[in-house]
Amino acid sequence: MEYQKYFLQSEPINTGQVFIDSFTGLTFGIRQITYDRQAFGSITLPSSTSQEINNVSPGQKWVFNFQGKEFELVLLELNYLYDSYKVQLSEK
Repeated sequence: MEYQKYFLQSEPINTGQVFIDSFTGLTFGIRQITYDRQAFGSITLPSSTSQEINNVSPGQKWVFNFQGKEFELVLLELNYLYDSYKVQLSEK
């Protein structure tokens, strides 16, 4: 049986709400999106403290290890008009 790598892509998430991955414990939240699609928020990687993120844009990546495997979180979309964002979490 072939091993399937972990992959999760969110639906649009409203600013002020948090993306929580129940497997890794990662949390990611955007509190503000500017008209030029820059975002401000926070991220908590597994076994780490919360970090503020400033002036991030779509395509920004965060790489971390969990249970001996490498994972990557990607900010896929910032939608100023709908005040929402999308992320993707995948095992590398």
